[in-house]
Amino acid sequence: MIDDLLELTEENQSFQGLGLIRSAQLGQTKKGDPFYNVSFAKGKKEIPVKIWSDQIEGREEEVKEILQEGSVIFIEGDTSKFRDQLQMTARAFRKADDHEYTLGDFLETAPEPIGSMQEELNEYLEEIVDPLVKEIVSSIYERYKKPFSQYPAAVKNHHSFIGGLLYHTVCMIRLGKDICTRYPTINPDFIIGGIVLHDAAKVLEYTDAIAPQYSMPGEFIGHISMSSMLVDREKERILREREEKLTALEQEAVYHLQHCILSHHGKTEWGSPVEPKSLEAHIIHLIDMIDSRVNMIDRGLAEAEEGAFTNVFPLGKLYKPYSK
Repeated sequence: MIDDLLELTEENQSFQGLGLIRSAQLGQTKKGDPFYNVSFAKGKKEIPVKIWSDQIEGREEEVKEILQEGSVIFIEGDTSKFRDQLQMTARAFRKADDHEYTLGDFLETAPEPIGSMQEELNEYLEEIVDPLVKEIVSSIYERYKKPFSQYPAAVKNHHSFIGGLLYHTVCMIRLGKDICTRYPTINPDFIIGGIVLHDAAKVLEYTDAIAPQYSMPGEFIGHISMSSMLVDREKERILREREEKLTALEQEAVYHLQHCILSHHGKTEWGSPVEPKSLEAHIIHLIDMIDSRVNMIDRGLAEAEEGAFTNVFPLGKLYKPYSK
């Protein structure tokens, strides 16, 4: 019998222990019976759990109350494999008592300290030369600094952990600054500013940092458009304080900053309202792809067998080389 989720590695293992609910979705079988798909986690370890109708019928409201995202529960279950992925079927479950756990033990966090990344990002903001771009970017970051430093960069797949948004942003700027040193035609202001703001509205798109789901504005509008809206609101604030119009160059800078945000997914079919039309916008899109893919692959292969191919959703089969 295994009591630590981190020790579940193969099928036909029995488990009795605690885990964090990252998501719980109610479904229905072809026969019309209810069941739950639960994402059960501890730190980096996450395993899908099936809770079938025999565990639900007659206690629907109680089960709904227990299976709340962000809650820690106790599960008894058995592991199996489905499409080469480990999963578990619950035999019994209950809400964990407060004295049974420390929440921090079940949360995955960024691999670098939050404080040091905040300091690093502040240094990058100071490097922005254009005063208007600097004011807009710095003001938005300062307003949302706390959630920006706690929220994940995605609900799943990449950087989906506490501090993931900040870590993703800092890693992208590191790459961007290195590229700037190699190609002198790049304007670093828009690389730094565009990267800081490209995902900024994820603090509005998601409901919380621990077990994030999509908020109403997140569903209706999405972080890309909302991030651009934050820039526009900041520009309007500056205009009210100035009581004068922007110069032509200043207005162009605002449009360019918004464009870097709006085009960072690269293609309209990938969610970008517009496609990249500047050097800086293309670079930000490519850096975003690199950093998200590296994180997705590293996490997907973390517990994979060396010298073998493993399915990593949504990228398909990937090979993990033998370590030296």
